[in-house]
Amino acid sequence: MDYRVKLRPRLHVLDATGQPVPDAHVIEIAFPGASIQTPRGRVERITGQCSARIIVGDILSEGVPLC
Repeated sequence: MDYRVKLRPRLHVLDATGQPVPDAHVIEIAFPGASIQTPRGRVERITGQCSARIIVGDILSEGVPLC
């Protein structure tokens, strides 16, 4: 399954058809060359250019593109 993360108006995980995915959580968003503040503290981990790490159900996905 392909996923994307929509940042506005609030964080949403979207499926390949653009519909919100129930029970999905964004746990990290990485921007190359910059650190960001997360609930777990400042993060500098880069998983890909402007990408997110998400959990859908009990599956962890890394490198999910932002839209």
